[in-house]
Amino acid sequence: MTARFAESANYWTTTVHPAKSQAAIIETLENFGAHSYQIMQGQAGGRFAWLVRFEWQGKSYRFVFVPLECKTPDKLRTFGSKKHTHDAQARYQMGRIAAHFVKAILTAAEAHPHALFGFMELPNTATGNGLPMTAGELDTSEIMSALPMIPENRLLLAAPDEPGDWPIIEGEIE
Repeated sequence: MTARFAESANYWTTTVHPAKSQAAIIETLENFGAHSYQIMQGQAGGRFAWLVRFEWQGKSYRFVFVPLECKTPDKLRTFGSKKHTHDAQARYQMGRIAAHFVKAILTAAEAHPHALFGFMELPNTATGNGLPMTAGELDTSEIMSALPMIPENRLLLAAPDEPGDWPIIEGEIE
């Protein structure tokens, strides 16, 4: 799948300043019941980025947002009544994407807390930037090695009549 350039993606023409998007994210985190939250600006992979970190229900979570790549980053254009480059507009766009993403994922997590699983920071893991790894950053082989082994001679053949009544057939799998 080829990523779209910023100029053809949602929220391209927004006039909402990134600081207002950050304020919206903070409000969403507060309404969600998150605490120890922070939003930082910096560089990720040599690109401008926002890092959003927070704690909820005893676990730490992290989102990283970077602007979409522009087809014509140095082109000047007027957005609302302000003139700036496409590269600068991509930051406005990123802010809206981030605000909507955070609101959507936290809304889902209220009903299904596992919606945040991929963003959960894992204790006792380290990355080159000093932050703990998130579950989504783990290599699948690492996840598989952490799961309990399922005996090979247990085979599920049919759906249950009642929830929790899954029949287990003992025997060898051929």
